[in-house]
Amino acid sequence: MSVVLAKILGLYFLSVGLAFIINPDRLRQLYPQIKRDENFLLLGGMLALLIGAFVVALHNIWSLDWPLIITVLGWWSLLKGFGLLVYPDFIKYFSFLENRSNLFYRLISLVYLCIGLFLVCMGWK
Repeated sequence: MSVVLAKILGLYFLSVGLAFIINPDRLRQLYPQIKRDENFLLLGGMLALLIGAFVVALHNIWSLDWPLIITVLGWWSLLKGFGLLVYPDFIKYFSFLENRSNLFYRLISLVYLCIGLFLVCMGWK
C-alpha cells in the first residue's frame, strides 16, 4: 500500500509544485479567494477529511522509515479537514501565505516538488 500511495501522492505533490513554481501568482491569488468563500471552505474541508481518512485507514504506519511521510500527510489532511469543517476560521492559521513575494511562493513550491520527487522515487524504485 505504501508504494501505491507514494505514487499517487508523489504525482500530486510534483504537479502542484511544478504548477506553482511556473506560475507563483496563481498561489498568491488562491488564499484570498478561499478565505472569502464559505462553500469552498466546506468542500475543501470535506475533501481533505475524506482523503485523510482514506490514507489513515489504509496506511497508519508509524515506523521510522519513508512510509511515515505518507502517514503524517494522511493525519495532516484528516486534521485540516476536520478543522475546516468544525471551525471555518481555521483558515486564518494559514494567513502567513497572503501577500508574499514570488520567491516565497516558489520556495513553498520547491518544498512540494521535493516531497513529490521523493515519493515518486520511492514509489517507482
